[in-house]
Amino acid sequence: MTVLDDELLQEFQESLRAKNRQPATVESYGRDALDFLRFLARSGLTIRAVEPQTLVSFRDHLLHQENEAENSVRRKVIGVRQFYRFLVDSRTIGDSPFDSVPLPERDDELKVSIGESKLEDLLQNLPSTSFKHVRDRAILLLLAYEGIKANELIDLQWSHYLKGPKVSTLTIPGGKSRTIVLQEESAACLDLYAQIYSRWRQSLSASEKDRYLWIFVAFKGKDSSLVLPHMTRHGLKFMLHEIGERYQIKHLHTESLRHHAIQFQLGRGQSAEAIMNHFGLRRLGNIGKHLAQLRTQS
Repeated sequence: MTVLDDELLQEFQESLRAKNRQPATVESYGRDALDFLRFLARSGLTIRAVEPQTLVSFRDHLLHQENEAENSVRRKVIGVRQFYRFLVDSRTIGDSPFDSVPLPERDDELKVSIGESKLEDLLQNLPSTSFKHVRDRAILLLLAYEGIKANELIDLQWSHYLKGPKVSTLTIPGGKSRTIVLQEESAACLDLYAQIYSRWRQSLSASEKDRYLWIFVAFKGKDSSLVLPHMTRHGLKFMLHEIGERYQIKHLHTESLRHHAIQFQLGRGQSAEAIMNHFGLRRLGNIGKHLAQLRTQS
């Protein structure tokens, strides 16, 4: 990527804000455009040296190399097309080669979650003997029980977490900001992680401590000895892939865990409205599909 690419990304997001797009949309489209620019850089291409097949190749890369879900890939293709329409409007390029590329069909089938028994087996087998293991367990529970999205999870800071005498809460940042009461299981695990994190943080210098604001750190190295302040989306994706491979659980990713969270919350007797508020949703969406499935089974 170049300085010009960075400037164009900023201008693109500013143009979206000027159109009163939601902050989450601005962030999402900006991230999609950034992913595409990085794909072009790896391919030795510039924003002008593209053709319709380039977007098809990007889509195939996301599906087969990055193992992205079909609906996630569809959304990213839309984001890239929006970016290129901006480039046309700003007269950076003459016309967009991507308007002729058909969007991938939306996959509206209800995805099967990983299943309660598989998750319980995973949690029982997952060690809890190290800083990293306890972090991994806390992340799994926040995804599988609380339905927190990937970008929300990695942006969590310790100021968002409050342990109370009876319940623990998280204030979820972002465009769908909300405060949720944690389930007993995920609260207990996050409380344990907070204790281990706090003891580890005491070993840092005062200047180093100021860098460690986020709840979920990243581990580097074969022995996970290097601890970085902030987990990334790629790091989260790799963590889930690694655990899925180790415990032979196919499709262990944030989407399957979010479906599990819907089933978990419904199983706890939560209403559709309560789950929507907990997840920060404005529409019933997949919750309605799970409810329909439950009615069919009963």
